[in-house]
Order: sequence, then structure tokens, then C-alpha cells
Amino acid sequence: MGIGIERVREKIKHEVARILQNEMNDPRMGFVTVVGCELSADYRHCKIHVSFLEDRPGEIRRILGMLEDARGYVQGKLAGRLRTRVTPRLEFIHDTGAQKSIAISSLLDDLRREREEREAAHAPPSEDGEPPDEPPAEAE
Repeated sequence: MGIGIERVREKIKHEVARILQNEMNDPRMGFVTVVGCELSADYRHCKIHVSFLEDRPGEIRRILGMLEDARGYVQGKLAGRLRTRVTPRLEFIHDTGAQKSIAISSLLDDLRREREEREAAHAPPSEDGEPPDEPPAEAE
């Protein structure tokens, strides 16, 4: 990908995020985050990847519908901010990467907590009869 298209892609991502956060007065939107942007080589099509605080399927469909309804408005605002011959046709896509990251992080936290509990249960008592506060250092 050339430096020109990369710069335009970042500009679109930034401007669409600003429009959604600061210029949309639709209470149905909730908390929407622009997490990515795919721009075609001819600048005519752009997929905007968005993430939501809501994770219920009905809410996600509702917010995506609202974004589709607002697409013309967002494209019009974007057109005035880009210095390109054409304004890309926007398509909003639900990006599940953030939810997956949160789920994986939560699983890792659970595993770490279980391991620490197991190690604490099997640790020998200290000289005063109390279990040690910290696990013993591993020998090298």
C-alpha cells in the first residue's frame, strides 16, 4: 500500500471517528469506536470497522442500522474534509476484535488466578506456621 493511500486511510479513520463522536446527535448510537479502515485503491469504497460497548446481537443490529441510516450524512461531512477527487462510499462493519481481546484477557486472568490459588494451597507453611505471602522463588 502506497504512502498516499495510507495517509488518506488514516485521515478517513480519524475524521469519521470525530464525526461520530462530536457531530452525531442520535441517541440510538451509544458508544461507538472506530477501530479500523479499509480503503480501496481507487478511493471509491471504504469499510469502516467499528466496535461497540454493547455486545447483545439486537443492540449491535440496531446501532449498525443507525450507522447505515447516517452514512450519507457522514460521507457528506467527510467530503468537505478530504482533499481527494472522490469521496469513498462508506460501509460500516462490526469489528469483534475488541470483544475477543477482552474475552481472552479475562480467560488469562482467570487462569493466572487459579494457578496462584493452586500454588498457594500447595506451598509449605512458613516457620511461623502461616502460609507464605509470596510464592517461593524458583531455583535456576
